[in-house]
Amino acid sequence: MERKEKKTLLITTGGTIASKKDEGTGKIQSGAISGYNLASLIPNCQDFSYQVLDLLQVPSGHLTMLHLKEIAKTIKDAFQEGHYHGVVLTHGTDTLEETAYYLDLVLNDCAPVILTGSQLPPEETASDALKNLTDSFKVVLSEESKNKGVIVVFNGKIYAGSEVIKVHTSNLDAFAAPGWGPIGYIDENEVIYKRIVSKSIKMALGNSYKEPKVYMISFALDMDGCLVEGALEAGAEGLILEGFGRGQIPPKAIEAVEVAVNKGIPIVLTTRCYEGAVKGVYDYKGSAAQLEKMGVIMGKDLPKQKARIKLILALADSMSVKEIRELF
Repeated sequence: MERKEKKTLLITTGGTIASKKDEGTGKIQSGAISGYNLASLIPNCQDFSYQVLDLLQVPSGHLTMLHLKEIAKTIKDAFQEGHYHGVVLTHGTDTLEETAYYLDLVLNDCAPVILTGSQLPPEETASDALKNLTDSFKVVLSEESKNKGVIVVFNGKIYAGSEVIKVHTSNLDAFAAPGWGPIGYIDENEVIYKRIVSKSIKMALGNSYKEPKVYMISFALDMDGCLVEGALEAGAEGLILEGFGRGQIPPKAIEAVEVAVNKGIPIVLTTRCYEGAVKGVYDYKGSAAQLEKMGVIMGKDLPKQKARIKLILALADSMSVKEIRELF
């Protein structure tokens, strides 16, 4: 059969999708199930030709940038071997969106790379684990999934890795792409795409890796610049600021931001709104227009956690502030 000829590499990293409850405490143990055991739970798993790589067994909140590079290199090496049609990567949901965005930036191969996870352990009666995993195999095997960039499959929907974020802590419909929506969905055995996401930015993965210190600071009403000052004292090499609306921050924080800019580190401005972009449309102290004039980089519509991934990759590639400004 055609499906048998298309071998998929299933890479597991832990998370709720590979978890089970402790009988004594009733609490969930993330990554307690091996990749091989997880794969064996897939209904009709004999219909798929796949190989399992049990890479990690950790909660996704424990992942580091070094882990992300290891995952990316593993996928690159797998495709270079030429044995695999695509990759399905199981992952904890807490930081799944950051890994998806990272991989979307650094992977150039046109073969499908699918990320998925679950909100409930596989053993739960109403678990979404096996449904999400089975859907992911359907998507990775679809010819339509080529050249789509990195994809996230969750709750019957297909999202672009560059757009998806987690929007609910516990609901099975945990992911969305505010302002964009899914790029497709799964209808029983049919994989349907509704739109294509253009991929114009690629970042270097590199042979060596340093971990630049990039901190995120979220502003709320009447905050001052003490967190910016603290980040500088901690050796920040870059900052992500999350402002209000179009990108405003409280006026009491301006002086600290100006000090940071004058130190020559890249500072990227984002918004706490789910939809829309930062833009200098207001003219007052603390406005995005003032910050941009000061030298702060406009992060457009990227949420802060994805802007941080992008900035870390740029700094790891030794980009100048001018180059980073152009990148964003």
